[in-house]
Amino acid sequence: MHPVIQYEIAKMRVAEFQQEAERERLIRRAAHDRHRGVEWTSVRARLRERLFGGAPRPVSPAEASA
Repeated sequence: MHPVIQYEIAKMRVAEFQQEAERERLIRRAAHDRHRGVEWTSVRARLRERLFGGAPRPVSPAEASA
């Protein structure tokens, strides 16, 4: 087989491998995003900030027990 033909075949195979790797990355990213649950703590904090205007006041352990 002529060296130029071998080179072209090798280039095509490398391009196919790169396309396959990109497709697998997209599949993994889509699967990861699909199974991600809702982070309720951040939702609660954002809702509190919208409703009451501002971040909640931190409670110290002394105030909590009193």
